[in-house]
Amino acid sequence: MDSLRIASVPPAQAAAPPAERQARRLRSVLIAAPCWGMLVVASVLSPHASGMGTHEELALPPCSFQARTGLPCPTCGLTTSVSAMAHGRIALAWKAHPFGVFLFIGVLVLALTATTDALTGSTWRWRRPAVWLAWGALLGIPAGWAAKLILGLTDGTLPMR
Repeated sequence: MDSLRIASVPPAQAAAPPAERQARRLRSVLIAAPCWGMLVVASVLSPHASGMGTHEELALPPCSFQARTGLPCPTCGLTTSVSAMAHGRIALAWKAHPFGVFLFIGVLVLALTATTDALTGSTWRWRRPAVWLAWGALLGIPAGWAAKLILGLTDGTLPMR
């Protein structure tokens, strides 16, 4: 009879204790809040048609790297790109900084999933926001900068003086 043993289905996992559910919801709120904050600020800003300079609406100084070299720094255009995405202006967002398009989508997805987790107390096991955001930024910012430099140098819009 041992050879005919049927694999048993593991019992449903017991619900997490209330303290653990509260901690999970708090963590989700702490992830969702800055994501929604970034998206709200992006929607309030007016993306500059030039593809750069939107950050100056936040009382930040102009890019000193660009002023000295005539070339955009690795993050030039990111604020404009994210703001343009919030306004549905995808072409401007791509022109301003290609990585900003992906950053906006990633932050929006993270805000939605973290809000869902906070409201339901559930957790999406596949999601590791710190890891994929870190890798995305580590690879995306230089890739977007390189694309921006190549396009600008080939179409004659760079260097800017």
